Amino acid sequence: MYILKNAMKNIWRNKGRNITIGIITLGIIASTVVAFSINTTTDEIIKNYKNRFGSEVTIAPDMEKMMSQSKEQREGEKPITPNQYFDFAKSKYLKKSIFSSQMGAISKTLKAIDEDANDSQNGMMTIGSIGEDGKPVEVENPNFTIIGNSTLESLQEFKDGKRKIIDGKMYKEKNECIVSEELAKLNNIKVGDFIEVNRVGNKDGNPYKLKVSGIYFDSIDEYGGMPFKQASMNKRNEILTDLETSQSIVGSEDLYIQAKYYLKNPEMIKSFEKEIRDKGLSDNYIVSTDEASYNKIVGPVEGLGSTTSMFILVVLVLGSIILILLNTLSIRERKYEIGVLRAIGMKKGKVALGLITESLMITVICLGIGIGVGSVVSQPVSNSLLQKQIESQKQVQSNQNQGFSVVAGSITGAEEEDAISEIDVSLNKKALLEVTGVALLIVLVSSGVGVRYITKYEPRKILTERG
Repeated sequence: MYILKNAMKNIWRNKGRNITIGIITLGIIASTVVAFSINTTTDEIIKNYKNRFGSEVTIAPDMEKMMSQSKEQREGEKPITPNQYFDFAKSKYLKKSIFSSQMGAISKTLKAIDEDANDSQNGMMTIGSIGEDGKPVEVENPNFTIIGNSTLESLQEFKDGKRKIIDGKMYKEKNECIVSEELAKLNNIKVGDFIEVNRVGNKDGNPYKLKVSGIYFDSIDEYGGMPFKQASMNKRNEILTDLETSQSIVGSEDLYIQAKYYLKNPEMIKSFEKEIRDKGLSDNYIVSTDEASYNKIVGPVEGLGSTTSMFILVVLVLGSIILILLNTLSIRERKYEIGVLRAIGMKKGKVALGLITESLMITVICLGIGIGVGSVVSQPVSNSLLQKQIESQKQVQSNQNQGFSVVAGSITGAEEEDAISEIDVSLNKKALLEVTGVALLIVLVSSGVGVRYITKYEPRKILTERG
């Protein structure tokens, strides 16, 4: 109790010097609150987006490598078969796999929207093949597109609200399907009816029967802005079903498959690539994650985290140096007081504890005020720094795109989603613990010089120097 009371008296007695120390300590703590609040928030954002973009695997042709090969090599390259896609999905590194398929279809009993446009062909050639006699064989243009999905997760239009079931329900069983409202009205289709379809090239074969489980409203542009019309390209002529049903209609090997693989952990990409290479994936294919989208969206946030980390490092280093200098001067001024306490029999440990208590009390007061101040200014500081990072990244991208922006024609995921322009900064439990740790570090810095002085000199020497 004596040490606590004496520490309070000493703080008040030397209030001028302690106010200066307190202001510097407060500045360090407030800056730390801002930096750690931003850092912990950005760390969570980066982690979430890294899992999101870093876990989806893309398998795409290496066009640069293929263009460098001879014509014979390119023609000899076999595409990935559906069975290979399914085999890749058996990897232990994958969290899940999503498959979808598309195929053209015709029907003797259904009329497609804009079906008459196929007759005029609008300048488009009829699909054909070469017969055994070497002569071309004409094949019907498809009127419908049957889309099969291994999971409902891939129906992005339904998630976005651009499509929705208005009658019946989503397909659940094999041989069930859903059709657009316009196609249903054109053919007087009702929920529970069966429709008959044939795959292209099998018009005279036995039709495949699908039960209509639901009818959906579609707000998507019919042709996506294309200038010509053809029934198979009209979104209203899409018949949606599950992947198993699509396989039954056309057969697994003839099915056009799109596959999406999701890793359990983004770091498993190399191991997954090695595994599917061993399973037969050609070196002419690139296995990658969506780095372009990640860099565009999360790049400014990563830059913000790096900036605040550097800022807090500078603040801590400079603040610690200043505190050491102030405490060195303070101890020099108080060395006679320390010598008297030691001369009357107070042990080194108690004198040191008194100095530590003084620093601790100042730091605790500054910690309470600093947390409040830092919490208030964290959000505006974060917004300001983030905007600067976004502007800087846009400038870099603009410089990189000059000279080849016309050549680039593909739209990547990074272009489909805007960069993060604002983050909701808050002082969470992790940040609070980090700030408290910095406060304890300040106590050690503030009192370390005094403790070292006490343990270094004997009271007689201190008093002699005073004289």
